[in-house]
Amino acid sequence: MNRPPVWAPVALAVALSLLLLWLMPSVALAAPAAQQEAPGESNLGFLFAAFAVVWVVFFGYVFYTSRRERELRRDLDELRRQMEDRQPPDRPS
Repeated sequence: MNRPPVWAPVALAVALSLLLLWLMPSVALAAPAAQQEAPGESNLGFLFAAFAVVWVVFFGYVFYTSRRERELRRDLDELRRQMEDRQPPDRPS
């Protein structure tokens, strides 16, 4: 069976995370300068980017584990079928 590389979902999650990390602070910095900010509000874009990265990595991991579990179940079913086909000969008691 030809399987895709194990690192493919992880690479996708990292790429999306880096894209979000790159885009979110620029969106936060584009806020109007005339608006007064409370202390700490200037870092909300980075906080949002960090949360987005964590969620992307989490869902990437869930996707990876669910796909891997499906493959393992398929392999286990195949082994069970092979074991049923290879029934041992009857032994005299």
